[in-house]
Amino acid sequence: MSEDPYASIADIYDFSYEDFREDVSFYENLARSVDGPLLELGVGSGRVAVPLAQAGYDVVGIDTSPSMLAQARRRLQAAGKLEGSIELLAGDMTVFDLGRRFAMVFVAANTFQHLLTTEAQLACLQRARAHLQPDGVFTMSVRSPASVSWEEADWAPLQLNWTRSDPATGDVIMKLAAEQPDPARMVRRLTYVYDRVSRDGAVRRSVFATELRHSTQAELALLLQQAGMRVTHVYGDYDLSPVGFGDDLIFVARLEEPA
Repeated sequence: MSEDPYASIADIYDFSYEDFREDVSFYENLARSVDGPLLELGVGSGRVAVPLAQAGYDVVGIDTSPSMLAQARRRLQAAGKLEGSIELLAGDMTVFDLGRRFAMVFVAANTFQHLLTTEAQLACLQRARAHLQPDGVFTMSVRSPASVSWEEADWAPLQLNWTRSDPATGDVIMKLAAEQPDPARMVRRLTYVYDRVSRDGAVRRSVFATELRHSTQAELALLLQQAGMRVTHVYGDYDLSPVGFGDDLIFVARLEEPA
């Protein structure tokens, strides 16, 4: 894809999700159980990868978005000296081949849901498996389809999510969102609108539209098995709550042992 869909919101992405940090400790705790480098698929702005590198892990992150990789490099520069290391690479998580293996491969924060077909999902999982060490672990987090509404409508209202002040500039930023489900495809079409209002009253609007596919726990467990991985745990939240006690499906899997 030549066009970068994140280009219009890359400068505001981290500001929008600055309050979301609870998954970082989950991935760090899981990384403690393995021995070797880590690979994040869909690294984005480095929200998870950079803290892991700060904690002493050697991390590689791939992403298709040049603007998000640029944000990750800015985050990395601001982080200063690292206890570990981080390498940021352009790459598609369905077709990449890095020629090396990792102790942990992970896909954070619903990124896997951007894969809208079973074929793309399976291709990603097969690539993840091919990059795992024999004793490595794969983990990903997706939103449970049971946690969202699938009631169809001809139109989707644009609703205000929040209004915040940007301490760096003094601008007021408003986030609005519209959501339209497509139950036949198990996809939600999402539109995010960010209005940045400067002190002189000027408004700059950025719009980001995307689709997220929802899969059931059974569907994803089967795909992981088909890719050659065995599910060991599924959680409903990052605090390790059982499925149904949170909005997520968080899978932990390992290489399938030969029969």
